[in-house]
Amino acid sequence: CSTANRSITVIKGKGSSQKRTSYQFENVLGSFSTQEEVFDLTLKPIISDVLDGFETCIFAYGQTGTGKTHTMEGSLETVEKYGLIPRSAQAIFDALEGSTYNVSCSYLEIYNEEL
Repeated sequence: CSTANRSITVIKGKGSSQKRTSYQFENVLGSFSTQEEVFDLTLKPIISDVLDGFETCIFAYGQTGTGKTHTMEGSLETVEKYGLIPRSAQAIFDALEGSTYNVSCSYLEIYNEEL
């Protein structure tokens, strides 16, 4: 894994049957990243696209217990603990304040292959 060129290469097999697959990434966030840091790096840059009428999707995928719900929802106790969804909604409505708009969104969770 190289954070310098923002890529990771997965090597499967040995010798002549070895297969390399490279993946690119935009950011690396550690377990101590704040909700604000996650929002600022991932969603804040696309809020303007939403305001320009583009449809967007926020998608979290991974094993149970890895923090997807925490990252997406956070806690509404304090603004610092807001997750991506409440932060996105707040940013959108703050930008639209004083304007008339129709805002629509959907939110769903798939757990154990069930909606």
